Amino acid sequence: MPIISINHVVAILGAVLALSSYMVLKQYGAPDKICVGAGILSALVVAIFWSCVLLGAEDEDD
Repeated sequence: MPIISINHVVAILGAVLALSSYMVLKQYGAPDKICVGAGILSALVVAIFWSCVLLGAEDEDD
């Protein structure tokens, strides 16, 4: 069993996306609420997308 699975990689990439979207908006002078909201939204989008991928993969095993 590998130590790092594809789920870990997706989680790390989601965190990097959330942090980078926060930092880009912060650099362009957006308000703090917008920056935090964009970071949370991008993390949620990655989580929802990956959940749909995992749910779709279970149907093929049967």
